[in-house]
Amino acid sequence: MDKKNSHWSELIADEAAEKASPPFIIASGITTSGPLHPGTLCEFLFADAIAKELKKKGETHFIFNADILDAFDSIPEPFKKYEKELAPHLGKPLCFTPDPMGCHRSFGEHFLAEAADAMHKFGAHPEIMPAHELYAKGAYDEYAREYSERKDEVKEIVRVSSLRETMPDDWHPIMPICEECGKVATTRVLSYSNGTYEYACDREVEYTRGCGCKGKAKITDHKYKLLFRLDWPARQDFLNVQMEGGSVDHHTKGGTIATVYAIHRQFFKKNGPVVFYKFGFLKYRGKKYSKSKGIGHTVGELMQLLPLPVLEYALLRPDLQEDKELVLDEKTLLTLVSDFEYAASIDAEKELERADRKKAVAYSLTQGKGWNAPLQDILVTYALHKDWNEVGKKLGDPEGVACLAPYVEQWFARKWIPDKYVFELKGAPHEHANLVKEFASSLNEGMGEQDIQNSVYELAKKSNVPPPELFKAIYLALISKPQGPKLARFIKILGVKKVKELIA
Repeated sequence: MDKKNSHWSELIADEAAEKASPPFIIASGITTSGPLHPGTLCEFLFADAIAKELKKKGETHFIFNADILDAFDSIPEPFKKYEKELAPHLGKPLCFTPDPMGCHRSFGEHFLAEAADAMHKFGAHPEIMPAHELYAKGAYDEYAREYSERKDEVKEIVRVSSLRETMPDDWHPIMPICEECGKVATTRVLSYSNGTYEYACDREVEYTRGCGCKGKAKITDHKYKLLFRLDWPARQDFLNVQMEGGSVDHHTKGGTIATVYAIHRQFFKKNGPVVFYKFGFLKYRGKKYSKSKGIGHTVGELMQLLPLPVLEYALLRPDLQEDKELVLDEKTLLTLVSDFEYAASIDAEKELERADRKKAVAYSLTQGKGWNAPLQDILVTYALHKDWNEVGKKLGDPEGVACLAPYVEQWFARKWIPDKYVFELKGAPHEHANLVKEFASSLNEGMGEQDIQNSVYELAKKSNVPPPELFKAIYLALISKPQGPKLARFIKILGVKKVKELIA
């Protein structure tokens, strides 16, 4: 197949299969420091899409790293009410920060559970590996020891790869966890020798300060964390990760990925991942999604407003490296759902245009369309009957209509449904009354939609009336509005008998 017609998930899977052999290992991960962010969806949906393509080529494992050993550096807005309880724990690892709601062992695990639940709902089932458990098992110990023994060499690799002119004098690969206050953000290593290090908890950062304690620990005590630029390549190495992704900012000159590759090649003397794919930002009206700035929809809002497969499709359809505009409103919503329905109708086995094939593949990576009746038919039938059970019966798709009903109600509440789908069956004065009656009398039950549409044009031509005027008159006679749903389809849903009654 011409690569130009391939979906990005296929291209990455093909590249990986050319450079590596099964079992394929693809990884992703996040720091679970607050409520789920739409960008987090990209972290696991993109990797899951590639994993699905890789499974066609051989055994594939999808690993998801949850970095809850990272420092707790800010209180998320929804948890400001717990500020008194949480503030004393700023600077501690998230896995050692208590959950103020009391439902999980730690603050980090509270949000990890939320992320895991979202993955399950989206049909992604990676092996979740919490960082603190990997450290506790000693998975990082060999790397911490090597980094520390060859500190100057590692420091220079980090400096050059991150495009820095200088590095702090007290720079060290290890961030100790203070035995006194439990913080990891405020410590620094004073000395290191043969697997043992001395440290001080005396640093001041923007959100907290150290307790002043001095201590001593061994790497084998597992009371430390590696700097992020060193943690990432170490984890990739011991898990034998072949593919991983990163957003555009990680791929910039001097970005994290430059250091990751430099460590693999210059320090480990290995190649590292065979594919390090790049993905664009999620944007809302041209601005990057941001929880702290309140830019964009929340995950909860997105899941309330869109069936999950449509949300998957919206994220998987664009090219991976381009920024993705995800804005739901009266201008974008029905267009997105209609495009999803169109993608569901495409036969991916046929020879397709580039755009259609990418849509078909993107759709195949979702959980599929949960309704059979077209959304536009559902909207018209609901406007006619105002009863979801009746809509399901009329359209012969009770389960599908029930699936969409909660979302459609949200769209109506937000006034996102176009005015043409909001009407009542009642007539209003109009010109061309005789022509409208003639049109109604020409209808019969056996007519197809194209026949109905053609009959309007033929009658308009015969009567020397502009077609738009006749369409307007018919709509006014049926729903008291000059415009409405596509007329032929509307009449098929309404029924010829009912149309004749209304226009009699």
